[in-house]
Amino acid sequence: MKIHFILFLLFIFYTTNLTAQSKLNVNLIGGSSDSYLLNDIDKIVIIKNTVSVESITIEVSNIELKKNENYQLNYNIVPENATNKSVTWSSSNNNVATVDNNGLVTAISEGSATIEVETEDGKLKDIVEVIVSPTTSVETANINIKIYPNPIENRLVIETGDILKYEVVLSDISGNILYSEFDKNEIDFSIFSSGNYFLTLIANNKYYNFKLIKK
Repeated sequence: MKIHFILFLLFIFYTTNLTAQSKLNVNLIGGSSDSYLLNDIDKIVIIKNTVSVESITIEVSNIELKKNENYQLNYNIVPENATNKSVTWSSSNNNVATVDNNGLVTAISEGSATIEVETEDGKLKDIVEVIVSPTTSVETANINIKIYPNPIENRLVIETGDILKYEVVLSDISGNILYSEFDKNEIDFSIFSSGNYFLTLIANNKYYNFKLIKK
């Protein structure tokens, strides 16, 4: 009757031309060793010694690009000697920004997108927010619009000069509208988290876009 057991091995040493009566010399985990006839062994499981990925971090948290610009994203894996460092890249909105297999981001059109990297080992993730600005900046000199301070701490001031009727729309980098009011000359930013925002001022059927940063 065969002995049914599982050997968890780090190293196996054997001779050529094995037969059922050949002996298998085994170094076991923990340093002990023994010899077994192959005919007596029912099953052997070999465990490969691997180093698992513990975390992955992209070197930047957000980037701003103009249409057709590129940006190479770099990342760090911990530990450095992890066995499997393979990753995959993806974009939440390929109409705004794409990313190739090597982490190269290409800005496609105005808007925002989230770029994600995921490890094959452990499915660990990190993200970076991408904002794509218009190729040319909005000309505000002739209409005398002032938005300040930027970066913002608690209060944003809006000065529109001769424009009396307008709508103010505040959105996050994913395009979610957080605030929308008419003819307001300030916004309380104390209720918003630190990060990047878009403010759109709509007046006389024209759109004036501003990127804001909350400290």
